[in-house]
Amino acid sequence: MSTQLALLLAIVIVLGATGGMTLLRRRRHARRLYRRALENAIADGTLTAEETADLERLRQEKDLTPAEVRMVARAIYRHAIREAVADARLTPEEDQNLTKLQLQLGLTEAELGDDHGDQLARLRLLGRVEAGKLPTVDSPVALVPHEVAHWVVQASLADRLEIPRRGRTAPAGIDLVVGGNAAFSAASHREELRPREEILPVDLGMFVVTSRRAIFQGARRTVSVPHARLEHIHLFQDGLRLEELGTESRGYILLEDAELTSAILLQAARRRREEIRPTRRGRTA
Repeated sequence: MSTQLALLLAIVIVLGATGGMTLLRRRRHARRLYRRALENAIADGTLTAEETADLERLRQEKDLTPAEVRMVARAIYRHAIREAVADARLTPEEDQNLTKLQLQLGLTEAELGDDHGDQLARLRLLGRVEAGKLPTVDSPVALVPHEVAHWVVQASLADRLEIPRRGRTAPAGIDLVVGGNAAFSAASHREELRPREEILPVDLGMFVVTSRRAIFQGARRTVSVPHARLEHIHLFQDGLRLEELGTESRGYILLEDAELTSAILLQAARRRREEIRPTRRGRTA
């Protein structure tokens, strides 16, 4: 290949790349303009026919494809979700606003993906639990009459080993007092139990929260803590430690979504205490 031909080819490649970058920047700019227009149109909570027509004219003027328009709509909706759940909570008003926004943007559940549905479902459930509305699920363990299962999750039972080492401290967690009336909160600092070398998993099974007790049902061990004896729930990033009346357990329950599990357990334990309180008073009298 001659030097002149090679130089010509290099110039063509550079011009092509430059043109491609320019086109890419123009399309990004067009999407930003469309997003700004769409956000302004739905800012008052209503998307009128006139605003819809204006948006369509802008789309055609900027030569945006339907796929690019859907991309903009998804970006707006996901930004709204991030703002709504920034405090790890979803209020009824926020939930209604997100539902309305999804309808206005014409987005389907399939377009938003499974992660969206799972995230909102979890936050909605957490909100119902904090409002005192516990779920009801099938139980993998035998229940006594009038006992109801509220939560079942795969879990591991772990022991904390005594490993002498200077400066070693117990993992930091949040102390949820069953006998208190403070609202559930997982906002304080809490550490992960795994992969701390002194936390040793010893059994795999299911953790069950019922209307009367918390149960770990494993292949080798079964641990049952009646709500009437449960004093503290120590919440960590990836697990719980249950403290019974008059004892200090060294065992840990390792599980996914310890926050939601502890919220359900705290609500179930407090409700059970309220149910048996008149009986206790009667016995005392």
